[in-house]
Amino acid sequence: MGIKKKLLISFLSIIVALLVAGAFFVVMNYIILSKYRTLNSNMVSEYQLIEDVSSLLLSFDKLIKAPNDTLEMDNFNSIYSKTKYSLSELKEKIVSYESKIIFNGLENNINGVFFDVEIGINSLSSGNYLEAIDRQGTAYRKNKFVKENVSSLLLKELEYSKNLQIEIDKVRLISQMIAILLLLSTVSGCVWYAIVFSNKLVLPLVNLTKLAKLIEGGDLEASVSKELLKGDDEVASLASSFHAMVVALRANIQKLQEYNIEIKNSRNHLKEEKQKLQQYLNVAGVIVLIFDLNNNVFLINKKGCEIFGIEASDIIGKNWVSEYVSKKNQRQTIKTLALLANSATPVDTLENIVVSKDKLEKNIVWRFSMLKNKDNMSQAILATGVDVTELTKAKITINQLKEVDALKNEVLNIATHELKTPLISIVGLSEVMKNQPKTIPSEYQDYISIIYKEGLKLTNLIKTMLTATRNEVSKMTVVKEKFNLIDLIFSLKTSLEMLAKRTDSHINFDLRAEGINIESDKSKISQVIYNFVDNAVKYGPKNQSVTIGLSLLGNELIRVEVKGEGRGISKLAQKSLFMKFSQLESSLSRSQDGMGLGLYICKQNVESLGGKVGVESEPNQGATFYFTLPLISKIKI
Repeated sequence: MGIKKKLLISFLSIIVALLVAGAFFVVMNYIILSKYRTLNSNMVSEYQLIEDVSSLLLSFDKLIKAPNDTLEMDNFNSIYSKTKYSLSELKEKIVSYESKIIFNGLENNINGVFFDVEIGINSLSSGNYLEAIDRQGTAYRKNKFVKENVSSLLLKELEYSKNLQIEIDKVRLISQMIAILLLLSTVSGCVWYAIVFSNKLVLPLVNLTKLAKLIEGGDLEASVSKELLKGDDEVASLASSFHAMVVALRANIQKLQEYNIEIKNSRNHLKEEKQKLQQYLNVAGVIVLIFDLNNNVFLINKKGCEIFGIEASDIIGKNWVSEYVSKKNQRQTIKTLALLANSATPVDTLENIVVSKDKLEKNIVWRFSMLKNKDNMSQAILATGVDVTELTKAKITINQLKEVDALKNEVLNIATHELKTPLISIVGLSEVMKNQPKTIPSEYQDYISIIYKEGLKLTNLIKTMLTATRNEVSKMTVVKEKFNLIDLIFSLKTSLEMLAKRTDSHINFDLRAEGINIESDKSKISQVIYNFVDNAVKYGPKNQSVTIGLSLLGNELIRVEVKGEGRGISKLAQKSLFMKFSQLESSLSRSQDGMGLGLYICKQNVESLGGKVGVESEPNQGATFYFTLPLISKIKI
């Protein structure tokens, strides 16, 4: 084999090796870049998946509130199909084995959400709203696991991205080594060729060597002389091959620069997504803390900084329990966190007091969750906290008000008892004197009648106050018996008509049911109907019609109502109408006697019988007072 052929074979081998190395580098860069693009696409899809599942649950919530909303049902089906398609598409693009394991958990949890909302929708269609609400709660709990799975998947893919960068550095190092080896081979071949063909090849090889040094120094614009490319000898072939190598190297370097730009853009995108995640945590209305098993903080959101009165840098890396939890709550907090870390048992709530930087104490209710790695090992704890300081103060105030109200009722009860005894004597004596006018001078007889009437009025007021107070401080006595409600209403007809005669009004009966049997207290029902009619007569015009109505509400309730033709009651006044001492007219402009306890006692009576009271009215359109009672049967007596 001649020298020329050997040189030719040698140079061809070098060129092939260079091209293979360049191709290998290009392919490796292309594969890695493809993985980067897939990772970026996966991360966007994973964030979108969280949003789609949340939108699906939001649509499901709306359907629970309005099951017949066809537009919302169409929206629900659209989100459902979109989420399923996104899940299947993401499944095909998972790049690493560890990510696939995490994705399987994510897929199972999302399928669990699908299963619950499907059963919930079917339950809504069949009218089983309790099942739908139960499935709603289950779906929301599984959605928390979906978010945790996505967070784990993102962390794993970020780790995989870091490994890709390491692979890129290795490829670069290998490429440089290959280039150096090829360069050394080329130089060695040139030296050997120079020795053999010293006179003929020295100058061209020197030129090529200088060119190689320029390229090695980074001057990629250097090119082979046109003189060296002329001819068909070994030198020309070498120059031509060297020229091809330079062109290929330029192209590869340009591609590498483009890949580096894309990698830089990908990194910037990942950084933006991380910032978005921090923003999501910052807009949360609760404290969010992530800390290790030694209670050293990794992350805190904006709300947490506001509650603690600090900047994030003041707490990162520090033990938040020893720094900010009050000393009297530190032991219980540490004990709870230790129990969670050792057994991974979910802790429903923990309430403690934290002391902010400005020494203000705040009551916080915490919820803890354990964060685990792929090996199911506990790594950190996620804590969410709600500031309940104002709620705690409100509870204390409510308890104090209840104590004051109980004391007021006791004082009122004692006072009315003390007034009742002398009033009995006054009414009794005045009645005796009234019934024996012959022994009383005529000028005093009118005074005695006034004393008697006012005494009776005051006695009735005291009885009313005693009734209301006794109902509050002790359990009301209910005398239950079975009776026909319609017969009871008709038995009150005479006494109700006597009430109506005071204003020349008349009573109408609109009983749209027959044979209504209930088991309840006749006396309390009669008192409520009598009070409703009395109010309708007192506050209505003369010559009005007062209608007593009765109707069935389904198979379980009966409604009794009294409708008058008065001036009506505003919506604002209706809210306090059944409250204690509530009156429509002010104390200075009242046209009717009373203390505002009649409707309050009616409410007590009806509620003790398992029913509810209410009013329906518009200004200048009269008023309808009603109450409902549970219905036992509709069997005719």
